[in-house]
Amino acid sequence: MQKGYLTFFLMLFFLTINAQFKVGKIYLKDGNIKNGLIKERKFGGIKYKDNENSKAKPYDYNHITGYDITEKGVVKYRYKKVGSNFPQIMKVVRLGKINLYNIIVANREISTRIKVSTSLLYFMEKNTVTIRIGRKFNKIELNFFEDCPLLLKKIKKKEFKKKDVYKIVNFYNNNCI
Repeated sequence: MQKGYLTFFLMLFFLTINAQFKVGKIYLKDGNIKNGLIKERKFGGIKYKDNENSKAKPYDYNHITGYDITEKGVVKYRYKKVGSNFPQIMKVVRLGKINLYNIIVANREISTRIKVSTSLLYFMEKNTVTIRIGRKFNKIELNFFEDCPLLLKKIKKKEFKKKDVYKIVNFYNNNCI
């Protein structure tokens, strides 16, 4: 009976380990694309292998520009550099004349109790310049739309608010330049 439990546990363990790798593709900096299996690493980068039987190899922003994971549709991730910081991996939300990305960050508050919550940060990219979108529109963000007077007018009239970031990017991509 004990042997049966051990066999079941080991089988479950190996299924769980293999389940961490997901079907996807990586985009190498030299322009090549590789299809295979991808496992996201907790502290940045990924592990990639060509197939179930091959050895996993680590990749990060030094080697790749991004990757796509196929799981209930395709989810795209790209490395983007904001200011002078190191490139960080961002989830692609919208692509167009202005691209929209997001990342999830953990927030910790230490007082009488430790609280952990997550926030979604948004980033816009236009002409290879990526900026973080803050809580209020500032001059830098509004400069992204300077070539679209109609959108600027709608923002200033408060027809579009900061929380409407999807609508703003879609409006720009569909109605400007």
